[in-house]
Amino acid sequence: MRVFLAGATGVLGRALIPHLTGQDVVGLTRSRDKAALLRELGVEPVIADAYDREQLVHLVVAARPDVVVNFLTDLTAGSSELNARIRHEVGPAVVHAAETASARRIVVESVAWALEGASAEALSLLESSAVESKLEALVIRFGRLWGPGTWHAEPPQPPSVQIDDAGRWAAKLIAAGSTGTRVVASAFED
Repeated sequence: MRVFLAGATGVLGRALIPHLTGQDVVGLTRSRDKAALLRELGVEPVIADAYDREQLVHLVVAARPDVVVNFLTDLTAGSSELNARIRHEVGPAVVHAAETASARRIVVESVAWALEGASAEALSLLESSAVESKLEALVIRFGRLWGPGTWHAEPPQPPSVQIDDAGRWAAKLIAAGSTGTRVVASAFED
């Protein structure tokens, strides 16, 4: 299976990659510096600004993926507005790119707790653009991530999930061809 992973160098993308054994993975990053990290992880890197819709479509089409995974977030500044923006503006663009590339499936990262305002609206658009597409869609609603590289060293308020478990469980759902909406939190069962 060929997988295009948008958000490959984010904390969840890096947790997912080691569990995609046997898959051919192309990883999107906006940083030339992080391309070397992706190569070390066995991923073919592509570098682009995800907000450049035309370039995003071109890269996904060129990758010829079976599955497109959208794990894009913008949490580096701790701004819910920036994270809402990437979900609102880029989420539907990733779905469009997957459809244009004739991918079979789309997988999107969501959250397993209630958001409010613009964050809730952006998350709803992210999910609905995938579910209403022509593709087989999987929405993974993750609990609050904790562990190395996340905002939490210890388990936060539930729902929560340790980052390595999140990557492992997401890989199983992706490899199994799961569709629909799944919640990945500490009570998740394989």
